[in-house]
Amino acid sequence: MLEKQTDEWELTRLAAAVILVEVMYADHRVEASEREAVVRSLQICFSLSPDEAHALLDQAETRVKDVVSLHEFTSLLHQHLDTDEKVNLLEQIWRIVLADEEVDKYEEHLVRQIANLLYISHSDYIRAKLRAQEKA
Repeated sequence: MLEKQTDEWELTRLAAAVILVEVMYADHRVEASEREAVVRSLQICFSLSPDEAHALLDQAETRVKDVVSLHEFTSLLHQHLDTDEKVNLLEQIWRIVLADEEVDKYEEHLVRQIANLLYISHSDYIRAKLRAQEKA
């Protein structure tokens, strides 16, 4: 993992936040439970305080308006996160999908696309999904 005060670390956190926000928006409805799931996920993945996580969420929501492709974000995450960190992020993504208790086909497709872009194996994909379902 990167040193926590570097520019790369900040960019990595923002990239993860943008991915989480994209997932939150995937079904074109944003529930309060999904927003809170994003905040919790940011806290879990990056050891942030609630205020820091909310600030990062706000920054990601601003940035996501200009997103054309997820590749720039997933490539940064692939470069800077190890396999366990990527699988943990995928589990957090599944928690956001499951937060509104409804898995939309667009959400599921997006999660699969993200997993592929992060080079997460199918078995790790399934394990992350099952762990998220157990904790839902």
